[in-house]
Amino acid sequence: MSQIICGNVIETAKEYFQVNLTTSQAGIADATQATVDFGGSGTVQYDTKSNFDSSNDAYLLDSSSGVYLISFSVGLSSDAINTEVLEDAGAQVEVATDGSTFTGLFGASYRPNDDDGGAGGSVHLSGTSIYKATTATTKLRLAVIADTNGGDTYEVRRGVNANMQSLTFSTDTGHICYLSVVRIA
Repeated sequence: MSQIICGNVIETAKEYFQVNLTTSQAGIADATQATVDFGGSGTVQYDTKSNFDSSNDAYLLDSSSGVYLISFSVGLSSDAINTEVLEDAGAQVEVATDGSTFTGLFGASYRPNDDDGGAGGSVHLSGTSIYKATTATTKLRLAVIADTNGGDTYEVRRGVNANMQSLTFSTDTGHICYLSVVRIA
């Protein structure tokens, strides 16, 4: 008796990855770019290809010719609650086609006004883009930067509630900072 199987039943080619920041990353110096510390302060939720490079807070794409849907979300805030000092903030997914030299790929930014008087206390930035891999060494990571009024420090917040000063949800489980990668072709 013969059996005919059509398609990839197990779907071994599926590749998806998500890492969530589970501890806020505080004390980042004013106007200093920082890589989000997913390796030391995060938890990998999905990694079907086991390609997370925790020492570099980066994900190695599994295909040198795959097409990927990449998403990020990050919450940035003033370190000192009640001190509203954010003037500018940005986040970007960075790519290193050689595995180590990172450059900006796409991102989001925030500037509430053009003077020091109206600085904000926190901001949420997110974005999604499609990316076509071209090398077998391509890695992705998430970087942030913020300018504060008076040289104060800023932080990357782990959860939605942590990024709000007085309003909170009934549970404190909503991740605000993550990086997701899904191979779509």
